[in-house]
Amino acid sequence: MNPAENRMCRHLLDTSAEDVDFVRLLTGCGIDFDLACLDCDKAVEAGGPVELIEVCEGCVAGYADERPEAWHGQPGILERHEPVAQNVIETPLPAGLGPVTDLVPAGVDDGSVWILLVESGEIVRFDAESGAHTTLATATVPDEPGHQPWAGRALRRRLHVSADARFAAVVNDYGQHGQVFDLESGQVTFTLHGGVYRPKTVPFSLAFARHDGRDVVVHRTAWNRLDVSDPATGELLTVREFPPAESSEQRPPHYLDFFHGGLLVSPDDRWLVNDGWVWHPVGITRAWELRRWLTQDVWESEDGPTVVSLCSREYNWNLPMTWINDDLLAVSGLGQDDDLIPGARILSVETGLELGAFAGPDGAFFSDGARLYSAGAAGMEVWDPFTGQRTGRVPGFVPTCHARRTGELAAVDGGILRRWCTSS
Repeated sequence: MNPAENRMCRHLLDTSAEDVDFVRLLTGCGIDFDLACLDCDKAVEAGGPVELIEVCEGCVAGYADERPEAWHGQPGILERHEPVAQNVIETPLPAGLGPVTDLVPAGVDDGSVWILLVESGEIVRFDAESGAHTTLATATVPDEPGHQPWAGRALRRRLHVSADARFAAVVNDYGQHGQVFDLESGQVTFTLHGGVYRPKTVPFSLAFARHDGRDVVVHRTAWNRLDVSDPATGELLTVREFPPAESSEQRPPHYLDFFHGGLLVSPDDRWLVNDGWVWHPVGITRAWELRRWLTQDVWESEDGPTVVSLCSREYNWNLPMTWINDDLLAVSGLGQDDDLIPGARILSVETGLELGAFAGPDGAFFSDGARLYSAGAAGMEVWDPFTGQRTGRVPGFVPTCHARRTGELAAVDGGILRRWCTSS
């Protein structure tokens, strides 16, 4: 047998992976690791010597599909320094606007135009180059008095805007209510309700997409059901009813035991990615094809043939993720349980396979197709998602959104709009 790249303690050679708990000991070289039983792990933690021996690939393979108890040690960060511009443009927001609670790009091909959600409920179009601003609509999404945050997930207002900036939605993340707006008329086209069963565990599932040349909006209508509607009229495009179960003890066909969370639409509008959870709880990231859902199988989001489960992590969901391109998704966090290591996993939605993983990226994720940008507490870091190397940093700049068409990353800091261009 060929020698393995990983070493392991002798105790793991004397039993099978199904009979013993073990940990992965990071070596400090990328995310390379050795394997150790819990007793040897305690010895390492205490600073004592532990014998790790060279083994064959077959010995390590027995542990490949088993879940380790934890990852211990420190990963290594791969570096490849490249010039990164440090100039962050700061533009004052209009006086008297009030606190901005969310920011999204306006979907233009040129210039720097943004849609702001103000604490008062106003949805404002702001041109950062000219300073011009216009109130497009005013949200009156109901408050949810008595809401008690779950695991630190506080209720917050969230703004979503269609790619052509014709429509918008304001929702209560970790709550039940929302509204959809026609930004040309400023009118509410229909109201949203995401269901009453444990909404505080997930952000309000909503995403705009393009289908057959028109805008559609995907939104949660119950804890385990998503629907697609026409944002101009509120017409439901995914009408379906559960067929009766064969007996009272059985669930009906197509029943989905899954709490829908955040949604992300691929750049080409082909794929929907859904980050949610199932009992006990385990976070699961799923994907399926939007076109097939709307043209062939109204049950596609439940159990259609294009549904793929990309990754699962115990006690973890609502983690940062972004599209690298039309197929590749970057998902935050290394590991499979609640003790995740900062890092990125690169997943193919087409095949469901993990194509790479590397340590380091933390905070919100963004990508322009060539680089991955992570917005940690200390500032933005730039990564090569194909090699896992960190190529640069912009300290003190923590973007919250990305205008992919114009290449700008941006955030509101008090009364200032801060912007940085990926091509600078």
